[in-house]
Amino acid sequence: MTSHRPVVSRSRISARALLARAARIRLVLLDVDGVLTDGRLYYGPEGELMKAFDVKDGHGVVLLRDHVDFGVISGRPGRATQRRLEELRFKHLIFGQLDKLAGYATLAHLGIADDEVAYMGDDVNDLELLRRVGLSAAPADARPEVRAAVHFVARAPGGRGAVRELCDLVAAARGLPQGHG
Repeated sequence: MTSHRPVVSRSRISARALLARAARIRLVLLDVDGVLTDGRLYYGPEGELMKAFDVKDGHGVVLLRDHVDFGVISGRPGRATQRRLEELRFKHLIFGQLDKLAGYATLAHLGIADDEVAYMGDDVNDLELLRRVGLSAAPADARPEVRAAVHFVARAPGGRGAVRELCDLVAAARGLPQGHG
């Protein structure tokens, strides 16, 4: 049986307050490198960039994507990532945007309030956006100053299940099955 209680790991707020924030979420935004991936960049012999994505994170997105929208705001160009995100049906893809707040501003036309947005980031360039959204999250291996600034720190590192934990948290807050996989 699936529990509807999230595993709260290193959260800066109470489990009840965390669930209340998560229940309001309509849009989940993610950084790519260090969040959806482990942050390592692999280059092939022709200079092509390759990245690894964890299926647990993808399954968390699949379980939640009919209930909230997903998007990325990434500082790097997105050719190596775009296929995976399209496969997962991410609706909002912002690549090559080092200024995360500027990237976020391009989504203003959606009419989603800041407190209805979750964002998971891992480095100092994510801090301004993390401080603005209703539910801020970080992988276990995020920079210390990022972990100190967010509402929720996953037990898993980036690219190894951290996104799944955030998805499970939002699902639990909405009373949805969290699934296993």
